[in-house]
Amino acid sequence: MKRGDILIGVGAGLVSAVLFATVIRGSLAGILLFYLTPLPIAIVSLGWNHRSGLVASGVGALAVGLIFNPLLGLMFALAFALPLWWLSFLALLARHGAQVSLPRVSLPQDSLANVAAPNVSASPAVPPTPHWYPLGMLAIWAAGLSVALTLGGAMLLGPDYETFRAAVQEMVEIALKSGMDELPGLGAETLPAERIASLVASVFLPLTAGGSTLLSLVILLVAAKIVSLSGRLPRPLPSIARDFVLPRSALIGLVASFVLAPFPGWPRFVAFALVGTIGMLLAMQGLATAHVLLARIPARPFILGVAYAMIVIVFPWVLMGLAIFGLVEMALALRARSLAHAASRKLN
Repeated sequence: MKRGDILIGVGAGLVSAVLFATVIRGSLAGILLFYLTPLPIAIVSLGWNHRSGLVASGVGALAVGLIFNPLLGLMFALAFALPLWWLSFLALLARHGAQVSLPRVSLPQDSLANVAAPNVSASPAVPPTPHWYPLGMLAIWAAGLSVALTLGGAMLLGPDYETFRAAVQEMVEIALKSGMDELPGLGAETLPAERIASLVASVFLPLTAGGSTLLSLVILLVAAKIVSLSGRLPRPLPSIARDFVLPRSALIGLVASFVLAPFPGWPRFVAFALVGTIGMLLAMQGLATAHVLLARIPARPFILGVAYAMIVIVFPWVLMGLAIFGLVEMALALRARSLAHAASRKLN
């Protein structure tokens, strides 16, 4: 590894550690910067090489461990640095297609005297086209990592589910005593702390894996755009609307969630985490499909603007609708049909 790559990795790791530490301020800006913790690591992994990203991950974990404690340094590495380093590594993987050569020109022997030798023997070759790691598989990796990290974070509160639920109930009771009981629907008279803790532990916390998946993919995209502006990105920026295609194997996660849901404890926790992540990915595919299908409609900006506003206002219901649309896209390949129809119209 070159010295420059090591130095850039060290710098990115320190910047990432500083972003991680901003959460202790407790301000909104500090929390927002905290969520950007993996961004420097993704930037150096995409713009330099995966070894620089690995150096950045190690340096950042070491810095956090020295400033706070080794356990936080380990959490930094496992929950923030290494997942984005791995996704960045996968994003730059490419499979090169077979090299295509133009056919040789056969000339009669008596005509060779009138033809320059280089033109006769030359066989120009078309460079092989790289097939970059598909966005859909990157999303599946992000979802799997999010489920594993969500489950691991929950187990830190208690290795067995009852201990975990008791810890969540204690936090809920503290929150209620601190004033949340004044909110409608959260008071002890309307919904007991035990019931709230059960919903948080078995439903809300595992569903956050979907948000973690989205955040990882957004950070990876932002890092790719930043690196692309500097001209260091090895692969071309993909068209999210066209290239975000989930493999059908993603449905295995949904099937697994239905199988695990009847079993209480950690199996049900994993089931809701899978629903959250796969549902988020299907919603992203549904939104990408809407972008393609609305491409030729004059009112496209207005329609998409309303759709994004509705996502913010009534997030769960719009998310469910987009996820169903993503399933329809998986079954009918609406984008491929629309793009093929548009191409045929151009030819005609």
